[in-house]
Amino acid sequence: MFATEENRPIALLDSRAAKNVTRAHTPYTNESLAKAIREGVNVSGKPMSPLMPHYALSDDEIKAVTAYLQQLSAEVSPGVGKDTLRFATIVTPGVDSKKSEVMVNMMRTAFTQRNASQESYSGRMRSPLDLIPKTLRNWELTVWELQDAPKTWGKQLTEKYQSEPVFAVVSGISNTTWAPVHSFCEQEKLPCLFPSVALPPAETGYYQLYYSRGVALEAEVLAKSLRNQDKTAPRRLVQIYKDDEVSRGAAKALTDALQGSEIKLENRVLGEKAATDLKAALKDISSKDAVMLWLRPNDLTAVNKAAPKQVPAVAYLSGFLAAEDYSFVSKAWKPNVRVIYPYELGIKRQKNEITMKDWLKTWRLPLVDEAFQSEVFFNVMFLTELSSQMLDNLFRDHMIERAEDMLSLGSNVSAYPYLSLSRGQRFASKGAFIARFAADGKLIADSEWLVP
Repeated sequence: MFATEENRPIALLDSRAAKNVTRAHTPYTNESLAKAIREGVNVSGKPMSPLMPHYALSDDEIKAVTAYLQQLSAEVSPGVGKDTLRFATIVTPGVDSKKSEVMVNMMRTAFTQRNASQESYSGRMRSPLDLIPKTLRNWELTVWELQDAPKTWGKQLTEKYQSEPVFAVVSGISNTTWAPVHSFCEQEKLPCLFPSVALPPAETGYYQLYYSRGVALEAEVLAKSLRNQDKTAPRRLVQIYKDDEVSRGAAKALTDALQGSEIKLENRVLGEKAATDLKAALKDISSKDAVMLWLRPNDLTAVNKAAPKQVPAVAYLSGFLAAEDYSFVSKAWKPNVRVIYPYELGIKRQKNEITMKDWLKTWRLPLVDEAFQSEVFFNVMFLTELSSQMLDNLFRDHMIERAEDMLSLGSNVSAYPYLSLSRGQRFASKGAFIARFAADGKLIADSEWLVP
């Protein structure tokens, strides 16, 4: 608003109309801004959109508003260099090394590809945005690998950030809590785009965007499904889980979601000896009961040995925690198993991920975990589009606003059916299927897409 010709940024007004950028105008003054606010007349003397409200502010209030606006985005955000733009990704302790390694390799490859492709080639027509003059900055990636207990992560992150400021955190992975990372990013006003975590913090912030609420969402989807069954729903549901933060959070979410229902909910916690504890936990299960297994693959493998001869009416699995590994499911249990599945199914899923799989083959990168890698791939594709729309307006709050507007407009190359955000929303996927095994062993929908 107050920029001169020497320092005027070019701001995109509407991502759906690539040529619709702000026009050069005389810088606003206290007087011209007051006229715009009070009368809806812009600095060029033309009426503004009728959607722009008029405000009867006093002279002192106008001065305060002007002073506030003049200090906004006065300088680009940290992590922006003269010819570089620095990002970070975060790996917490206990993560599968194969997954963290492939995440970093995918991101480094995408960054290298992007840096090479931003050079202009004569005779090559590109998008209208590419014709707008802007600074060419190479993307750089730093990996913040955390150590020790979560209570120490905040200090580690502060030290890493002070040593090497970044513009945003992209992706990231944790099998346990993400709360210390969330708190740090909010404290530093650092955008954190779509980490792969099973249980995001319950309290959202402005700068944190997540794919979904993870196992807490699955719990609410299951509760909705059970309530929809009404009189045919099982009268007892036994949820079995490990004593860790993610599993406890899932169990609590289901307990809260079933409050007031007629379903009797029982909690059974497994200790270190999963096989022994599972046998005890499943001992009295009858054909009229339902079981919810909040377990990861290494614990699910013990179900076969521990399972009683009497199969429960239905055994539910967490799609997030099972990580597409259903090898434990026996022939006897398979008809009764249901998966709370947060991803797309069938042909649509294959279409969503075909671009990623072709890209992995091109760059000779392995396919370790399809759903997880689709998240990483979506992140770098979305970041590329997001940065092209931001031009040289490299401000973090602007990045979040653009992300809110743009998420549902591009191609969906993720494992999720629907991704969208509106103002203030911080979870892009809002539902899940209840899925069952078909005769060929593949998962198919047993319910519609359920949104709690």
